[in-house]
Amino acid sequence: MAEQYTALEVAINTLVKNFHSASSTDADTLTAQEFQSMISKELPTMVTTAGDQEGLNKLLADLNVEEGKGVTFTDFWGLVDSLATTQFGLQSKEKQVKCVKCSLM
Repeated sequence: MAEQYTALEVAINTLVKNFHSASSTDADTLTAQEFQSMISKELPTMVTTAGDQEGLNKLLADLNVEEGKGVTFTDFWGLVDSLATTQFGLQSKEKQVKCVKCSLM
């Protein structure tokens, strides 16, 4: 019988697999170009600034990636954390708005 994974387990596995598959050399770090390619492909609506060199440089600086250094999974996780926190805030506001409307009826 095949194991059944939860949606959250699948999501975590997908993040790890996507990071590893973005490396052309199976390294534990991504080059800036590999990172840019992965972000552009996998997060095109959430990270719109990484499309050009200036935007990529700012994103890498925001993640505290030193110039010329590879992007680690921990660096990538910092981006995921930021995006998830933003998404949580947006959904919480939507929920609060819906609840306020409900209580006013």
